[in-house]
Amino acid sequence: MRVALIGPPQSGKSTLFAAVAQAGGSHIDISRPDQPHLAVVKVPDERLNWLAEQYSPKKVTPAELEFLDLPGLDLSDQSNLSRARSHWPEMRQSDMLVLVLRDFTDPSVPLYRNRTDPQADLEELLAEMLFADLDQVAGRIEKLQAALRKPSGKQDHNLRELELMERLKQGLESDQPISSAIRDQQEEKLIRSFAFLSSKPTLVVLNVDESSAGRSEPSRLMDLECISLSAQIERELAQLSPLERSAFLVELGIASPASDRLIRACYRLMDLVSFLTVGPDECRAWTIRRGTHAVEAAGEIHSDIARGFIRAETVSFQDLHSAGDMKAARSAGKVRLEGKNYVVNDGDVINFRFNV
Repeated sequence: MRVALIGPPQSGKSTLFAAVAQAGGSHIDISRPDQPHLAVVKVPDERLNWLAEQYSPKKVTPAELEFLDLPGLDLSDQSNLSRARSHWPEMRQSDMLVLVLRDFTDPSVPLYRNRTDPQADLEELLAEMLFADLDQVAGRIEKLQAALRKPSGKQDHNLRELELMERLKQGLESDQPISSAIRDQQEEKLIRSFAFLSSKPTLVVLNVDESSAGRSEPSRLMDLECISLSAQIERELAQLSPLERSAFLVELGIASPASDRLIRACYRLMDLVSFLTVGPDECRAWTIRRGTHAVEAAGEIHSDIARGFIRAETVSFQDLHSAGDMKAARSAGKVRLEGKNYVVNDGDVINFRFNV
């Protein structure tokens, strides 16, 4: 799963990216702000840490997310706008968007558009995303209308798609995102390949002054989920040892690094969960979509396990933790045998029985 960080120039987006990357085990050179940067970030999971203490495996493998840092989107004039629009394909290829907005004061950092106004910046970004989707929809409508003028076996399908595209166009022209016009899963499946920007899960991040890093934050901004953090503090935290980091957090009055909150918010908005596998060789967290069936989860490990699936021996992490170990969990009747259609829950510890 890939998360794209976007935002206006001087928003602190690349500083936040570097902090998340370093905290998640990647060291990225951001000295070229005009280039995209990609980091594979390990997802913090205390459940996996506890399992590793119990099993002492040879290897511990956390779940991972990809974070993509795109150059600042300068929408202030036509030449910069063309450069910004060249990054739409990379945004479309991402599974989620994080919009980083400046809400800090620093005389040494030039202002974008001579202002510090996160709501105005957000309105501008969202308007450009809607315009990009409208351009796609209009192009598709033209192609469908041309196709319908020629007899073919796809007439009914093309008519249904044209009706949907015209409805999407009406919504976009009224400043409504693609997601607001989709009526059911069938329509969602029909548009999936277009990767419309306004249909993607989107999180707003307010990059605030260091003195405001521990303050209460808005939960929504323009109907989008929002968190606040100080990218500079996050960068400093990522460079500390675990012991120094804990002391610094206490001093700041912050419960946990905002990079952890950012990753958890990305998981939630993309509707992701993790299941866990354990053993002497490896303890591992696996990322799946919420609602995934056991046989599909088995396929995430190996196609042979899905092909030869017999049962999923399952216990929730909470039950395992409360029992103390797997033997006690079995004795308490907390370990279950589930079939192919079992919907895997976040934190399930699973041993797949299979035969090929």
